[in-house]
Amino acid sequence: MLKKIISYVYPLTKKVQSQFSGKLELTVMNGRKVLDTLNTNYSYGSLQRVLKYSIDQLDLKETKNVLILGLGGGSVVETLRKDNHFNGKITAVEIDQVIIDIADKEFNIKSNNNTDIICADAMDFVNNDKEKYDLIIVDLFIDNKVPNKFLKVEFWKSVLDLLDDDGDVIFNTLCHPKTDLTLLKEKLNRREINFEIHRYVEKTNKVLIAHYHHVA
Repeated sequence: MLKKIISYVYPLTKKVQSQFSGKLELTVMNGRKVLDTLNTNYSYGSLQRVLKYSIDQLDLKETKNVLILGLGGGSVVETLRKDNHFNGKITAVEIDQVIIDIADKEFNIKSNNNTDIICADAMDFVNNDKEKYDLIIVDLFIDNKVPNKFLKVEFWKSVLDLLDDDGDVIFNTLCHPKTDLTLLKEKLNRREINFEIHRYVEKTNKVLIAHYHHVA
C-alpha cells in the first residue's frame, strides 16, 4: 500500500532482463503498474487501451473460446474478463517464460480452469494445434517490432485454419515502425475474408480486424 501511495509522487521502476524481449521495466505510476520494453508499452498502458478498442469492435455474445498469441503481462486477459465479461475459455501462448512469470506474480494472470497459459513459440503452436477458436488475437512483438515470420503467408494460413466458422481475428501492429500488411491482405482477399484496418489507434497502433463467415 505504501508503494502505491508513493507512486503518485515518484514512479517506482523495477528492471527485469529477458532473453527474448531485452530489458523490461515494471513501473508503478499513479497507483497503477505497467510493463514496458525499451521502446514501447507491453501491458496495462496504451497497449491495453488499443486491444480494448479492438475487442469493442466485435460482438462476443457467441464467442466461446479465444486464442491469444502473445500474452505480454496479460492485460488482454484482464480486458476480456473484466471489461467484456467473457467467461469462456482463453488459451494464451507466450514464448518468454520471464513474461509469463511477470504476468503471474505482478498481475495475477495465471492458468486456471478456463485460462490456459502455454510457453511456446506462436509459429510452432499454430502449426500443430487442432483446436478451433471463435476469436484469435495476434499481438506478437519483440520490443516494438512484429517479427517477420509472423507476417508471412505460411503463418497466416495456419492461423486462419484454426478459426471457427463466423470467427474473428485481431492483429495488432504499429504505424511506426510501419508493419507491412500487404501479404496478409492478399491472403485474406484470396480467402474472401472481410477485414478492416484501424490506423493510429491511441495515435500509434495499426489494427487489422478480420471477420470469417464460412459458407458451406
